[in-house]
Order: sequence, then C-alpha cells, then structure tokens
Amino acid sequence: MTRLLVRSLRFGCLAIALAAVSVSTKPVFGDRLLAADPIKPMLPANLREVSVWTRALGKAQPPSPWRVAPCDRSSKAPMLCVYDQQALVGTVELGTHLISSRPDLRQKLKEAGIPAKANYAAPKYRKQVAIALKAWVEDYYAFFKDDRKTAYGDSITFASQPPIQVSLGKLKGFRYGFSGIKQDKDIHEQRVGYVAFDGATLYIITTAFDATSETGKFKTLEDFQRFEPHLAKLIARLQLPIAKRSR
Repeated sequence: MTRLLVRSLRFGCLAIALAAVSVSTKPVFGDRLLAADPIKPMLPANLREVSVWTRALGKAQPPSPWRVAPCDRSSKAPMLCVYDQQALVGTVELGTHLISSRPDLRQKLKEAGIPAKANYAAPKYRKQVAIALKAWVEDYYAFFKDDRKTAYGDSITFASQPPIQVSLGKLKGFRYGFSGIKQDKDIHEQRVGYVAFDGATLYIITTAFDATSETGKFKTLEDFQRFEPHLAKLIARLQLPIAKRSR
C-alpha cells in the first residue's frame, strides 16, 4: 500500500510539473508554434461547428480566372483553396485565437496602456489596440529573422516589409510580410500575413511561397505574386468580425 501511495504521489508531482511548463507567454505566429500553446488555434464557441472560411468569406470572390473556396475540413488548419482556372495553386490559412489563449497579445495590450480587465473592443482603445498589433508584428519579424539566421546563416537575407494598416472586413489591422533572398537575388521564400483583433478574437491570415510550410502556401512564386494583389482586396471584403450565429 505504501509503495502505491508513493507511486501515486510521484505521478501527481509529474502532472503538476508538466502543467507548469505549459504556461508560457511566448507568442504563436500562425504557422509556427513557439511555446506550449494549443497546437490548433482555440476557436470561439460560434466557430467550432462550422467552416471558419465559410463564415468569413461570404460571397467575396477574386476576379476570373481566379476562384476561392473553403478547403476540405479534414485539412490540418482552416484553409482557403485558391484556384487558377480549375487548377489548385495555393492555400490561405485563417487562424482564430481567443484572447484568453494569447498571453502574448494580452501583454502587448497592457503595454499599450489598456487595463487588464478592460473592454478591448471599446472605441476609446482603438489607438492602443493598433499599437499592440504593430508590436505583435515586430515580435513576429524578430522571431523569423532569428529563426532564418539559425537555419540559413548568411546564405539567405531576411527582408521584412513595414507593417501597413489595412481593413480586414470591418476590422482595422495590419498587413505584414517578409522575403528570404538568396545571394544571387533570387527569392527563396516570401510570406504575407494579415492580423486584426475584435476585442475577443485575434484573426491571423497567412500564406506564403515556402517549400517547408505545411499549411497556407503556394506551389510557385509566380502564382503567389500574381494572386497576392487579389488577396489584399479579398481580405478587405471578408465578413470580419465573425458574428455569433442566431439561434
């Protein structure tokens, strides 16, 4: 009996230690897990039983010959499939994260001057929310610059784009992105993202030309660059924020 009790206590201590390790303030940047946060984005209750892209896309479509549609729900993350004529050429990922699951953003909001228990959606905090989102983008750049330096050394140059304030549906947010440029000036990878916050949910939309990405990517740089201007217009027409479904 004593041995069983000691063994139970050991397992209990191990569980507590693992739980402590899982608490982290490090950020998650869409397609990269940087800490012990949930592997999949935590969905608000109104998004758990529907395709996120179905709700966000509405009737918005790019001009012909392009076409977009929510991908099969069996994919690893909420994906929008992009077609040129009938050919699938790329995907765009949409991550939705409750503020309760994002200690990194809560810290940025606090640093921007918003009290911890305030209503983040209040109009008086719009300027502070923009400051927090821009700081989030700067953290994104810092992480990927360090990550790429470790992976490629001096063979690839990291070149980020200044974040630009844009509309994501009815929300104000930022467009951001970076390129990895080879020594011969060819592009090794290129990424673009959009981020916005409605006071409760953080929306992160990403895609890339990057052979190492598992989700949200285009097969060729040419297709990525051809579609990107249409993506920018599509983002502005999304149904964001995603409203709760009426019962």
